[in-house]
Amino acid sequence: MEDAPAIAGVHVRSWQAAYRGLLPDGLLARLSVSEREAMWREAAGGRAGPGALFVAEREGRVLGFCALSEPTRDEDEPEGVAELGAIYIDPQAWRSGAGTELMKVALAHLRSAGWREVTLWVLQTNQPALDFYARFGFVSDGARRIYEPSGSTGIRLRRALES
Repeated sequence: MEDAPAIAGVHVRSWQAAYRGLLPDGLLARLSVSEREAMWREAAGGRAGPGALFVAEREGRVLGFCALSEPTRDEDEPEGVAELGAIYIDPQAWRSGAGTELMKVALAHLRSAGWREVTLWVLQTNQPALDFYARFGFVSDGARRIYEPSGSTGIRLRRALES
């Protein structure tokens, strides 16, 4: 709970930097740290469903976070599938290795918990994110969704979790 304000700040700053040119400027400008903090406080309080939340810190400063849904929120998935619901790094910490470490921790957690596969959703136009996920073996499974109100298309990626 004590990390909720820092997580919210990372969430907003990372969206505003990573999605510039991919999502409408007005949507990005309206993002609210206080609204995101309330969302993360609710999630940390266990009211948002089962899962895990990992935070990357350096010298007491939150650099990024990763949130998992166990099981996935997608109703079309069979048992044994978890979801990486969010992984965001403060833009000032991009390319610091924080995202790589968070991904390694998340995948190790899911493997040790016995999940067979993990999925995630990403904007199909977010090439840096697609490249990052590809480094960890994520590939498209063909599923798509339209995000409102932006009208942007998301694609689902997945990877097996070997033991």
